Amino acid sequence: MSGKKKSNWFKAHNNDFYVRLSKKNDYKSRAAYKLIELEEKFSLIRGSKNVLDLGCAPGSWLQVLSSFPNLISIVGVDRLEIDRIQGVEFFRYDISDLSLLDLLTKKFNSKFNLVLSDIAPNITGIVDVDQANFASVTENVLNISNKLLEIDGNLIIKQFNGPRLKEISNLLEISFKKIEVFKPKSSKKNSSEVYIVCKGFKDC
Repeated sequence: MSGKKKSNWFKAHNNDFYVRLSKKNDYKSRAAYKLIELEEKFSLIRGSKNVLDLGCAPGSWLQVLSSFPNLISIVGVDRLEIDRIQGVEFFRYDISDLSLLDLLTKKFNSKFNLVLSDIAPNITGIVDVDQANFASVTENVLNISNKLLEIDGNLIIKQFNGPRLKEISNLLEISFKKIEVFKPKSSKKNSSEVYIVCKGFKDC
């Protein structure tokens, strides 16, 4: 990125409404408002007791979760370190690491009601490549969900709106009773990100 482009990016970023709002409310990133919107529409957090946040860095979704008194366990996983958040248990792992499943299974006696994934792979700008990378992330997230979600539990997972979205949606429909695609207003207008909300995990 050239110096001029970088300067323009920082200017646009700092002028972004949700960036300014996140700073005002001490959230670690503007992504907090995406989860807030998802909760306002689907009410999945308030109906849960144990929540697993995959790819949680820098921690803004964990901050939102920590404000819900109904939650007993809030667990974050990321390959990057995060600052400590009150009431959150954090594990520094890549979600593709198979030992993570063993760790979480042994550590927590009860399964999770809700799994969250705001993970986005590195963007190349090549639609087919980016969709394939998201498919790989989805496979890892679904593998964890299949092992750690309780029956009728829920999953929220980020995707790109593109030619493979239907294929990924079909894959998720195998494990869940109902899925819905949602794009929060707080997502950047030029972003193709969407969230697939998966309800009612089935005992496949």
